[in-house]
Amino acid sequence: MAGEIDAVSLKGHRTGSPIVYYLKATNCCIGGILYQDKFTISVKIRYRGVIAVLFKRAVKKKSPIGTPEAHHLWDTLSSKYTAFEKIQLWENYAHDLDLKHFLASVRRSMKKNMTLLEKQIEKYNIPGPEGHIRDVRYSINSEVLRDEYIAVDTFTFIQESIEMLLQAIRSCVTNDDIRHIFTGILREAVEATDFYMRYLRLKGWMKQPPLYPNVRPEAREKLASSEAFHLWDLLTYRNDNIEQTKKFYSLANDMEFKLLLKHGLEMVLQRQADMLEKELKHFGIPLPIRAPKYLPDKQDTTIMDDDSMFRNIFIGVQGAAIFHANAFKKATTNDRVRNIFKDLLLSEIEIQDDMIKFGKIKGWFNPVPEYGTSKG
Repeated sequence: MAGEIDAVSLKGHRTGSPIVYYLKATNCCIGGILYQDKFTISVKIRYRGVIAVLFKRAVKKKSPIGTPEAHHLWDTLSSKYTAFEKIQLWENYAHDLDLKHFLASVRRSMKKNMTLLEKQIEKYNIPGPEGHIRDVRYSINSEVLRDEYIAVDTFTFIQESIEMLLQAIRSCVTNDDIRHIFTGILREAVEATDFYMRYLRLKGWMKQPPLYPNVRPEAREKLASSEAFHLWDLLTYRNDNIEQTKKFYSLANDMEFKLLLKHGLEMVLQRQADMLEKELKHFGIPLPIRAPKYLPDKQDTTIMDDDSMFRNIFIGVQGAAIFHANAFKKATTNDRVRNIFKDLLLSEIEIQDDMIKFGKIKGWFNPVPEYGTSKG
């Protein structure tokens, strides 16, 4: 082959193939050898006794996806199609200007996410769900439906989408990019839910659940019974996690894993437990039993494998994300407490993402059945 070297001209040539390159500066041809590995493709030449890399570029790798990613891309997009039609329908029936504005905002966000998911469906050659009606218009009397019904129905869908996205995030281990797409959509849903709760309560469309009757008078805050329970429940869960993490730390052999456990114990679990304990004292909620402060070191560190302990910790992180989501969705009375649950949820998603990357580097995850790879 002779001529300028580019991505096209190198196709079909294997490592060790002779390459003839026309050097414009000297108006002559130079012989070179093609080299290729997993990461780069290059051409090396010998010119006047000097060996030089004439051309080098990164090899574009095809990114694989597992069966969970394929399913959740299809399932989430299918759900968005159905919800998109309903949102358009509700826009036709809504009267309240604030509600119409919110519905339009939800529709625009949904449209953006649908486009994002459609690109991934195409990229990985996944059969997409059936299409949706792009513009819904009905000439039925708009008085048939009340704004309150439309608002509550929309709120219910947004809440349910959080559960769906959490399921996608927890199982999408193979492809980090797709998991990050779901994480971004989840963040939007969480922020929309938080804002919408305030709006529904302002309009008087949010039903008041039973209040916790034993709030200390000094607190000067209302607290729903469900919010009191979730504060107590999350602290109980933290205490159990602290005790388990201390036991695993004494048994772990891998130094990087021990550092991960120590960071999680001191910088995450203990700090969150202290914060939740402070909230329980503030409202006068009885405290659960604390985890032991010190545990004796285990002499035999071979009774459990590091990878098994890691997966146990990872399952705990996945469970914590579900607990936080439930607490967040049910916190309709106290905005400050709901904000605590929201921060814990989003923090747990970041921790889960870091653990997935750590586990993949260590090779401690069981291989997920693959679906395929990207087109390019």
